[in-house]
Amino acid sequence: MKHTSFLLLLFTLLFSDVEVHSQTTEFEVEGIKVLLKPSNKQVISAQLFLDGGTGNYTKEQEGIEALALAAVTEGGTLNYPKTEFFGKLEKMGSVISNSAEYDYSKISLRCLTSYWDESWELFADAIRNPAFNEEEFTNIKNQLVAGAKNAESDADSHLRNIGMSNAFKDLNYSKVPDGTATSLEKLTWGQVQKYYKRLLGKDQLVLVVVGSIDEADLKAKIARSFGDLKAAGIPVRPEGKVFFNESSYSEESREIATNYIRGYMNAPDIGSEDEVAMRVAYSILYDRFFKEIRTERNLSYAPAAAFPSSILGNPYTLLYVSTDKPNEAVAVMINEIRNICKDGFDASELTNKKGDFLTRHYMGMETVGSQANSLGQATLSGDWKRTDKFIDAVDALSVEDLNAAFKKYAKGINWTYLGDTSVVDKSVFLQSIVD
Repeated sequence: MKHTSFLLLLFTLLFSDVEVHSQTTEFEVEGIKVLLKPSNKQVISAQLFLDGGTGNYTKEQEGIEALALAAVTEGGTLNYPKTEFFGKLEKMGSVISNSAEYDYSKISLRCLTSYWDESWELFADAIRNPAFNEEEFTNIKNQLVAGAKNAESDADSHLRNIGMSNAFKDLNYSKVPDGTATSLEKLTWGQVQKYYKRLLGKDQLVLVVVGSIDEADLKAKIARSFGDLKAAGIPVRPEGKVFFNESSYSEESREIATNYIRGYMNAPDIGSEDEVAMRVAYSILYDRFFKEIRTERNLSYAPAAAFPSSILGNPYTLLYVSTDKPNEAVAVMINEIRNICKDGFDASELTNKKGDFLTRHYMGMETVGSQANSLGQATLSGDWKRTDKFIDAVDALSVEDLNAAFKKYAKGINWTYLGDTSVVDKSVFLQSIVD
């Protein structure tokens, strides 16, 4: 523990721009939840989170939120045509972007502190007064359709989509946030406009701002830009937790150079006592896979294990490998999981991992954008204040914590396989991982 505390002090000195204690403040402006975190950097990040994600639309409408936000941020405004709008942004070095995830979407602004006022006005104008020019909308839609077709042909992207569909059948996560070519082509200009107006409700918004900003100034800007918003017309419908209590297997045959495999396992709720332990445990599992699958046996170039940070409502842990020897690679993965369930992690693994884990955490929090994203995700999943406690929670972990958490959630694996199905021995995938 002393060793980790020393590392914590060292990291604090090395990454002095990343505050260990954030001094974040939370307040409401006209019913909109706002988080403001001070920063000594000369860059400001403002991120407007829209809650709900794939829970906001039907399977047939998948991609509608991504298309709506692309039209809003890439099509100009009623006050500034597209060319003029992006000319102003480029002149200041400011960037307005969007993303659509499984549990939320967001519209983001990054700008220099010296151009905060001008950049905010463009940011707010895009959100409140998007041009939604029909010709420009069609161009943007065609770009997203082309992207969806590329995702279909890309093995990793397609594996992710069919893997989520298999693991979360008929649930929100079975929807593709960016849409498919088929779903996007059916979405109309009027339909997307109507959807965006319903989506932009104050009860569904969280605004996170990280930068050197006066709180009173920010409150005035929000009240002026968004104060007249109404409540959303799209209710967020929570779903029950999915548990993988036994192993299962799904496959899709495709003639490709190598085979791609994803496995889904249980994970603790975000914000629960087991979350930090499982994040560290899967970081160690990643190292074990790398050593046993790549270094020792040369079965794959990039095996992986992860606890995805952007999944909030129905968390899962993930196994991944691309290989021309699927049975052997999966057998090693299952054997490593069994060994951990039986013998646990070694105390030295945890001691060595803490330093690496905290280093990566600090490096990931170097930018104001990553800090804003972390605060927004934590807010949507329950409590942003746990971001202040994360480092102390890692520091306090014992090997007993890791072993207990790992065994608690290691019950079964939901496998999805893409590639040459003739070489698969399904019994390898379906074998039990626990006694």
